[in-house]
Amino acid sequence: MRYYNLKLNINVDEIKNNSKLENCGYSYQNPVAAVNSYMYQNMKNDFTFLAYREEENFVSATFSYNEKRLRLQDAYDYIMEMLGKAFCIKKIKENPYEITMCEYLENFLEARRRAYLDYGGNRLPEIANIWIYNYFSDLKALHYDFKEKIISRDKKIKHAIYNQKFKKELANIEAHANMSEHTGNMVHYIISSRSMEAASEMIEILMQSLLKANRIRSSRMEIISEIEPDIFCKDNHLEDIIENNYGGVIVFDLSEKFGWDPVDYAMVSKYLEGLVKKYRNDCLFVFTYNMDKPGFSYFLLPELKKYVIPVTLKEGTGDRKEAVLYLKALIKKSEYAEYADQASEFMGQFPGNEFTQTDVLMAYEQFEAWCLNKNVLQAYEYNCFDEFYMDRDENAASSYDKLKKMIGLTTVKKQIENIIAADIVEKERKKRRGKDYQSSTMHMIFGGNPGTAKTTVAKTFAGIAKEKEILKSGAFVEKGGMDLDGMCCVENIREAFVAAKGGVLFIDEAYSLKSDTAITVLLQEMENQREDVIVILAGYNERMKEFMEMNEGLKSRIPYWIEFPDYTTDELTDIFKVMIEERGFHVANDVIKEANYIFDKARNNDNFGNGRYVRNFIEHAIGQQAARLLGEKEDASKIQSEELFLITRDDISMPEKEGKKEREAGTAKKELDEMVGLASVKRVIHKAIANYKLNKLCVEKGIPKRNASLHMVFTGNPGTAKTTVARLFAEIMKDENILSTGNFVEAGRADLVGDHVGSTAPMIKKKFKEARGGILFIDEAYALCDAYEHGFGDEAINTLVQEMENHRDDVIVIFAGYPEPMKQFLDRNPGMKSRIAFQVEFEDYSVDELCDITKLMVSKKQMTITDAAMEKLRASYASVKGSKDYGNGRFVRKMLEEAEMNLAERVSQLNESDLTTSLITTLEECDIPKMPSMAKTEMKKIGFAISA
Repeated sequence: MRYYNLKLNINVDEIKNNSKLENCGYSYQNPVAAVNSYMYQNMKNDFTFLAYREEENFVSATFSYNEKRLRLQDAYDYIMEMLGKAFCIKKIKENPYEITMCEYLENFLEARRRAYLDYGGNRLPEIANIWIYNYFSDLKALHYDFKEKIISRDKKIKHAIYNQKFKKELANIEAHANMSEHTGNMVHYIISSRSMEAASEMIEILMQSLLKANRIRSSRMEIISEIEPDIFCKDNHLEDIIENNYGGVIVFDLSEKFGWDPVDYAMVSKYLEGLVKKYRNDCLFVFTYNMDKPGFSYFLLPELKKYVIPVTLKEGTGDRKEAVLYLKALIKKSEYAEYADQASEFMGQFPGNEFTQTDVLMAYEQFEAWCLNKNVLQAYEYNCFDEFYMDRDENAASSYDKLKKMIGLTTVKKQIENIIAADIVEKERKKRRGKDYQSSTMHMIFGGNPGTAKTTVAKTFAGIAKEKEILKSGAFVEKGGMDLDGMCCVENIREAFVAAKGGVLFIDEAYSLKSDTAITVLLQEMENQREDVIVILAGYNERMKEFMEMNEGLKSRIPYWIEFPDYTTDELTDIFKVMIEERGFHVANDVIKEANYIFDKARNNDNFGNGRYVRNFIEHAIGQQAARLLGEKEDASKIQSEELFLITRDDISMPEKEGKKEREAGTAKKELDEMVGLASVKRVIHKAIANYKLNKLCVEKGIPKRNASLHMVFTGNPGTAKTTVARLFAEIMKDENILSTGNFVEAGRADLVGDHVGSTAPMIKKKFKEARGGILFIDEAYALCDAYEHGFGDEAINTLVQEMENHRDDVIVIFAGYPEPMKQFLDRNPGMKSRIAFQVEFEDYSVDELCDITKLMVSKKQMTITDAAMEKLRASYASVKGSKDYGNGRFVRKMLEEAEMNLAERVSQLNESDLTTSLITTLEECDIPKMPSMAKTEMKKIGFAISA
């Protein structure tokens, strides 16, 4: 349908006086209603007319007609014939002009409000095909944005910045005007730009040329945007829009609606493709998309060439001179036309030498305020190109000062300062060069263990960036990786970026983003919002490294990696003092010393929480204090004020040790001393402890002394208690406050050597991390030596040497194995021997010592052994000593295990009534197994002298 307005050159009195229908039953209490009633009853099919407003000397009216069956001239002639015949209306005040469907509907509603539609009025929207009538009050129900526009015929701008191809198309249209009555469309258009404003202007200029060339018949343009992905399966009225605008223009904006991803629009694209195929000869289709965010254009546009000839046009780019001429032309068409000569001065505030059509249109939007201030008010030092930054409370503490006052984090603070300095300079470069300069991003990774202040520093950084005018709002939005993953990841990620606009988006445990879709959308938004949002991804270092490998785009978009170290014991103690003070509590020096000791032990535990641990430690102490005070006073009102806020030594302990039973200090040392034999081994252990204590005492007294390492080599044959002694040694070092945790981690080649390049070092570092505060025991260490040089084994040995030095204060490494192979192992790397403080030889047990071990094992099993059985075992020990593969203590265990099985077999043949406790727990001579045949070999005494 086509919709037109016209003004009848007559007033209501003349209508009444000139009427030839006064005897035909028409009411003249309202002459305009009489006109409408008459026209309704006499109108043709596919035609409507109504007068909707009366003025002093004319009446406004509107009409519609079906353009497929009627021409404008036919409709107009019919109207004038009817009006002249019934009301003697011969003239109109101005020629009819086309209006939109929505404007026609507004005219209808006005006529109804004025009671001009007494007869048949309610059917007019249906006859005029005003399908939007039922949606007029709520256009959102359409699941897309719908706007209408009438193309102006006098808007063409001479000096606009248009792409050369666009200019050629305008010339081509002018040269090939449609002189026939054919209404089909030879081509349809695809327009790409950086703003809808630029695209709209291009479309309007294009439509003006097409109208002039008679290539389109209607100046009405329907614009459809903000399309929802499920539009194709709803009663969407898109076909009504197209059919209602026969001969006009239909514009589709192919940007995805906020909250959806382009991939959601595959079915929409198929649906629109079908509409183009069906209506390509009835309407001119124009598709627009943003160059920087093309939406779902890629899914639809390549398919259109199956049905139409698509002409692709894009926004233009020009130099400064062209930009000034374009701006001047825009100003001349505004109310500030007299100031058009100031365009050059105004554009001088924009840096750069190249401008897009969008750049100039955006500048034009700001010209009014600039011009008003310069030429009228002259009241402000006004620069409309200054960046806008959210104001901040001048009385608030500086975020930069807060960062500097934070405990520890020296390297982190330095990196933050460097990043801020770099971005300030980048902003200045961009200010000088404008869009000609592409600045780098500021996205970061914060890697570190829990409680290392990653979130606090990120929040503080947002404040600093606002203070330094790097970020505009200083907003800080915190999300977890899990919050942004899953079914709604696209919407969640984009909403997070909207919330963080002008500030920082902090994503903790970013490696929880598992899906390819989530990571892809994150990368898209990081690039699209690089000027407005700084993204900080945070998590454990190792897991963040794995996360970065998931997508190559992550590495290219994140230039900064800031590693947050664990707090030292002294830093944890300082944090403790600050937190205690903030809570309003007081502590004595002995509490601070005990807390320092506890932190020193706890910080080497797995999953230690750093600052979080200190907070939990304080909460635990406050809880303990409350229990103590209430136990003493019974009534809380009797507690003195100074007692309420005083934490004593009795109130603090390691929270994680509550309810756990630990061996009493000194038990391990006593157990070592009571072990059979090993006199030289015990002597070395005691010497190592004494040496460490002396070094510590020297340091406390100010005597220069470098803490000596305690790394060791244990050499000896199988069964000489190397592993047992190492395990006890770990406990002893903890009891002596030399090691903080007493962890004992045992490892072999399989735990330390990877199967591909680059995998070995991380394995070894992981073991050192497990052993922090304790002992890393590497049995059969010579297995690390490969038969060839520069293999993975050599990489492991080299890494071990490095980590032994790095962790000399919190991990003791003990290498164990047979004497001769261990010598070859130590020679494999020149730096190994220099890092070994003690070389301990575990000699084979004598026969008497083996017998003592036997008696000890039997006693621990709560059994007894007869003298005859003992003598038989002694003979066996004497005969196998020096044999190949002799197992020392392991041989004793093996013989006793076989003896127990022989005892069980023997007593199982007796009646249950004959069995006594003594009978079933006594090893007899007959239970002792026969001596196994073992090849004799001369056992050479090869090892290392005990040294310290």
